[in-house]
Amino acid sequence: MSAVPGRWPAAFGAAELLRDADRDDGWLLTVDGVPQSYLDLADPTHLEFDYVRLMGDVVDCLLPEGPLQAVHLGGGACTLPRYVAATRPGSRQLVIEADAALAELVRTSFGTTGFRLRIGEARAELARLRPGESDLVVADLFEAALMPVHVTTLEWLLEVRRLLRPEGVYVVNVADGRPLPFAKAQVATLLAAFEHVVLLADPSVLRGRRFANLVLAAGAGPLPVDLLTRRAAGAGGRTRARLVSGQDLRDFTGGAAPVTDANARSSPRPPPDLFHR
Repeated sequence: MSAVPGRWPAAFGAAELLRDADRDDGWLLTVDGVPQSYLDLADPTHLEFDYVRLMGDVVDCLLPEGPLQAVHLGGGACTLPRYVAATRPGSRQLVIEADAALAELVRTSFGTTGFRLRIGEARAELARLRPGESDLVVADLFEAALMPVHVTTLEWLLEVRRLLRPEGVYVVNVADGRPLPFAKAQVATLLAAFEHVVLLADPSVLRGRRFANLVLAAGAGPLPVDLLTRRAAGAGGRTRARLVSGQDLRDFTGGAAPVTDANARSSPRPPPDLFHR
């Protein structure tokens, strides 16, 4: 196991590993120039990307404390599985990654301590997993910069819900820009599948000022809204993110209809200069 900077062919574009000059064991994984994962081998609790920190907040607020049974759909460099392994020792985790070449690069460069890494297409693999056993299902599924259409629908969410324990939580990363039509439709779809849904995002993203990630969490049971609100607010009075729930979240959808297999459309493509280095 030895990470080295370089570029390698992968299913959804050229994968590149870049060493962080400011952190001795920090690595950035990109695919076709789009940042996919940031990983600090020396400190797996360091979450560099804002949206991954929000996902980490959800993990930290899950009860009861202790090991989790988790399924991660979409691997990248497996930043969040490594975080869960570090903060919830003894967790049983499965990561499903569709890009076999990328998975092998991650396996040989960074290892897979704390989780199992399986090659497969996420929706097809869901049917192979035992129902009602997962505390956490995470979807961070992108083919380079686009979210696959088949993981955006109500039918997909009903398959995800089948995996969860009654108190289990589903967390998904979506990306959108002004006026957030894709995110609104995804919220409407989650509200059709789950009794409880929250949205976490930077206030500037919610105001449509920039294209960025939004994190959605959903479950059959109540979510820790108050605790997540405090975590999202951040320290020192600086708001990292805003939590939207309840009627405010329903209003956010603007009447958008749930997405189904019959009417699903591609996720928005980021602005061409968004990832310029």
